[in-house]
Amino acid sequence: MMEKALWERWVSDWRWIMTTAQKRNWYIRPIEIKPPVDITEIILLEENIGIRYPQEFKYVLTNYSSGVYLKWCIEGEEPKNELKEVFSGGGRGCLWDFSFLRKDFDNYTGWVTKCFSNPEDSYDKIWHNKVPFIDVANGDVIAFDTSESTIESPIIYLSHDGSDFHGKRLAKNFIDFITKWSNLGCVGTEDWQFEPFYDHEKMELMDAGPQVDRWKDWLNNK
Repeated sequence: MMEKALWERWVSDWRWIMTTAQKRNWYIRPIEIKPPVDITEIILLEENIGIRYPQEFKYVLTNYSSGVYLKWCIEGEEPKNELKEVFSGGGRGCLWDFSFLRKDFDNYTGWVTKCFSNPEDSYDKIWHNKVPFIDVANGDVIAFDTSESTIESPIIYLSHDGSDFHGKRLAKNFIDFITKWSNLGCVGTEDWQFEPFYDHEKMELMDAGPQVDRWKDWLNNK
């Protein structure tokens, strides 16, 4: 359940990673938190495109923010060893934005129609019954899996190019995803940036452990 204390934790995590990036002279796009959107606008969008967004997602959009912007890119250095593929955070420049949802949906349906139309195919079928909310810069998609419920829908990574990360569950729901992602400094959103922080046993992003500690140690020990 989303509560004010959790929202404040998200904001604190966003400020931490942006302060860290600024201290290290990386490229940054400062944090921008847009005001909430009225529920009637979400309902109108749902009716227009014929889908339903998860309740916890709509709750955040209507009670906390319709969109959050931030971005950082490592410049002049790189993490070591298994973390060397991590180079940025904030994806396309925002963590979510209601105003992008229609475009995200059109992009997703384009992939399904043109490339992944066969629900009997083992790869294609993973693309079906999803509701997108993040377009990844490399053409991939991060989406809600609404095949069973729109109350609490898992977050799924959809790859367009045969990645082993295709179909991986990133988190139990939107709130769980933003909590874990923010704790990591919003790394990614490409699959190879998520992968060092992926727990294959729990089938979700890590929120703690040696790998997370090494990442945060590297960030904090300039």
